[in-house]
Amino acid sequence: MTPEQTTFLAMSGEAARASMKTTNVPASVTVAQAILESGWGKTGLAQKCNNYFGIKANQEQLADRDYCEFPTTEYENGHRVMVEADFAKYDSPAECFVAHGQLLNRPHYAAAMACVPNVDKFCWALGPKIPGHPEGCGYSTAPQYHDSLMQLIRLYNLTQYDSEGQ
Repeated sequence: MTPEQTTFLAMSGEAARASMKTTNVPASVTVAQAILESGWGKTGLAQKCNNYFGIKANQEQLADRDYCEFPTTEYENGHRVMVEADFAKYDSPAECFVAHGQLLNRPHYAAAMACVPNVDKFCWALGPKIPGHPEGCGYSTAPQYHDSLMQLIRLYNLTQYDSEGQ
């Protein structure tokens, strides 16, 4: 692991644990999503907007012009496409991590939240709603989203962040 990755894990692990206390979203999943969605915090969206999860801007942010516009990869009908999207902007990484936990507590993600504390099932439920995966909540449109999250969780032992005293 690089020094930058170690630093990112320390920051994201602390922020994910704090979010987990109020949102019940497993910190391991939050950290894995932050790694995957922000490229270890190196994407322009993470660096310029403190948005580590690809969270789209809401109506209030759009009205206040408090958002960032970035190109993003989406999957439409199984095909990878690039689109411009409006993303939420946060004052700090901690604010973004709390917003991520609050987002996953919305009714749209109830199937994932029903799987706490089973991290594998939680990740599975975040995947796209596609044939063969009707229970997907659609956090990501990437067909292998669950596999990518679980690979990161196992590779970096991210479940260590799910317990309080680590």
